[in-house]
Amino acid sequence: MKKTLAAILSAALLTMSMGTAACSDPTPPAAPTPVTPTVTETFTGTLTLAGNNSHPFVVNQVGGLRLSLTGVSPSAAVGIGVGTPSTATGTCTLLANLTAVGGPGVQMSGTATIAGGYCIAVFDVGNLVESVNYTITVLHS
Repeated sequence: MKKTLAAILSAALLTMSMGTAACSDPTPPAAPTPVTPTVTETFTGTLTLAGNNSHPFVVNQVGGLRLSLTGVSPSAAVGIGVGTPSTATGTCTLLANLTAVGGPGVQMSGTATIAGGYCIAVFDVGNLVESVNYTITVLHS
């Protein structure tokens, strides 16, 4: 009886230790190192009152992302943002946005954490009194 009980306990402990090893979480892969952005894309358009324009682009590697509204004519503050294209609506679902006036500096910067399709949106924040022409540049990897 003692030998049978010892064999059953040994089998149970062995099963438990094997089960614990099989159920442990896998080691996550190392995060990719972001690369320096080297691809420049420039988009132009006309923004109408209450308008919202979208420009798609593709990021090939995880890396830096810089957005510059380089010109608005006539001068006006407009909304700019970066996001992902929505195939259902044909719009840009924004991940981040702000109000900017055209100029030479970078207005938005961050990191594209996955490769794939992104988009830039330029939109009226409610203060346009006439249509404006704009130029926006994105620097990415």
